[in-house]
Amino acid sequence: MSSWQNAILQVLITAQGNKRRLSSVQAARQRERTLALRPGRYAPPRRLDRVVRLSIETIAGWPVYTCAPRGGPAIRQVLYLHGGAHIAEIKAFHWDQVGRVTSRVPAEVTVPIYPLAPFSTAEATVAGVAALATRLIERHGAGNVVLMGDSSGGGIALAVAEMLRDQGSEQPARLVLICPWLDVSMTDPRQAEIEPNDPLQSRPGLAEHGRLYAGDLDISDHRVSPLRGDLRGLAPITVFAADRDILYTDAINLAERARAAGTFIELHKGHGMFHGWPLFPTPEGRAAGDLIVRACRQ
Repeated sequence: MSSWQNAILQVLITAQGNKRRLSSVQAARQRERTLALRPGRYAPPRRLDRVVRLSIETIAGWPVYTCAPRGGPAIRQVLYLHGGAHIAEIKAFHWDQVGRVTSRVPAEVTVPIYPLAPFSTAEATVAGVAALATRLIERHGAGNVVLMGDSSGGGIALAVAEMLRDQGSEQPARLVLICPWLDVSMTDPRQAEIEPNDPLQSRPGLAEHGRLYAGDLDISDHRVSPLRGDLRGLAPITVFAADRDILYTDAINLAERARAAGTFIELHKGHGMFHGWPLFPTPEGRAAGDLIVRACRQ
C-alpha cells in the first residue's frame, strides 16, 4: 500500500491539469506553440548552492552545467538528461534530483541544457548527447561514468548508449532510467488500460510530441524510439517503472527485450506509483533514491 504522502501528491499532480494538455493532438500542439514562444527557465534554483558547487560552460553551443559535491571528491561522473516530453525545459524537481545524486553518491553531475523540439530533433539531439558522453568517458574512464535520464531523458539516454555501441565506443558503467519514454508511437495496447489511472499523462498528446521530436526520422527509428533498437552489448541497466504510468509498458518491454538480448537489467516496479515518482520526496521516492545511489556506485 502506498503512503499518504504519495496519495496527496497524486491529487496535486492531477489538479495541475497536465493530463488535460495531453488529451488531444490539438491540445498538445497548442502546448508546443506556447513553449516554443515562451520556453521555460532552465536555471538551477538557488537552494542548490547549499549542497553542490555549480559551474557552467558552453559545449557545441549548449549550456552545460556541472554540479560537484561540496563535501569531498566525487567517485562517479553522471550525465543527467531531464524529462519533459522533448518539448519542456528542465524543472526545479529535476535539479533537486541532481543535487541528491551529487551529494549522496557522491558524483560530479553533468547537466546539458539540450535544445528541444521543434528547434532540435532526435537526430541532432542524440548525436550531441553522445558526444558529451564520449567526452566524459575519455576524460574519466568508462567505468566511472553513469548515464541517467528520466522520462524523455531516459529515452535519449538509451538511444545514446545504442549510438556509442554502434560507433565502437566504450559503454558507460551503467544506465539508470527513471520511468523512461522509449517508444514514442504510444501503440502498446496495454497503455489504454493504464491510461484512466494515470494522473499525469495521456497518449494522444505524447504521440504528437514524439512526432515533433522525430523530425525527419521515422518514429520507429531507434534514435527516436530506442526500444525498437538493438539492445545487445549495452551497459547494465537499472530501470524504474510505475504501474499508474502509461509508460510502464516501455519499461516492462525493455526488461524483456534486454534479457533476451543478453543485456543485464534490473527492474524496480512502483506499485500504486505515478510517472517519475523517484524524483519526489515521498517515502517511496526516497526508497527509490537509495536504489539510484546504489546503482551509481556499482
